[in-house]
Amino acid sequence: MNLYFLLEDEKSFLKVLPLWLKYMNFGCSRVADIQNVQENNYILQSGQGVTQLITKVLFDTIDTILLNPGKIDKLVVILDAEELDAEDRKERVNTQISEHYDTEVINFDIVVLVCNRCFEAWLLGCLGLYPKSKVDKASDFYPYYSNYNIEEYDPEEMIPPEDNKDTIAKYHFHYLHELLRFKKIRYSQNKTRNIATESYFNGIVERIDVTDHLKSFKNFYHFLLSISEE
Repeated sequence: MNLYFLLEDEKSFLKVLPLWLKYMNFGCSRVADIQNVQENNYILQSGQGVTQLITKVLFDTIDTILLNPGKIDKLVVILDAEELDAEDRKERVNTQISEHYDTEVINFDIVVLVCNRCFEAWLLGCLGLYPKSKVDKASDFYPYYSNYNIEEYDPEEMIPPEDNKDTIAKYHFHYLHELLRFKKIRYSQNKTRNIATESYFNGIVERIDVTDHLKSFKNFYHFLLSISEE
């Protein structure tokens, strides 16, 4: 099985996904270029943001796979829902593909996975992340802490309070950043080492095992499991 991962993300998820695959014993090794694909390989590419991904980069990637028949079994497109409904985002991508290509020409599977809101929404799902003791009102994290309990409620359902002007995705990022800073853990989209550990990943997996939260992560995780089992 050979896969081509095309991610909207340009920074954090692009760095973390190879480690997640390793923790899952994914069974495929990464190669840099489609010419290097043999058996049980995967390619990982950034779509350079959603605008580029759903137009130029997506079509360029499909064209590259078509020009190298037999190399890739599945193209896996992963992008954020952000302000849109996750199913709406997925439908838009599938429509773009169907309007641009004759489906009979495409001889590989195309799987579209949507992270409900953003990658940080999944990271907020790690069990035990939310402080057990009360947070002081003077803390920079307090406005986030008092607005939404990410341990009790689904992080994917979190929206900013009315007086906050952030987009949903930015609010999730700022929530995570301030929460980790409160816990003296460094995180930025360029510095992912502290959230890319196996124990952190297992904390997210445990969340979907014991709650009905993080449905989009669950879809993503179970898809990868199904590939590992083939």
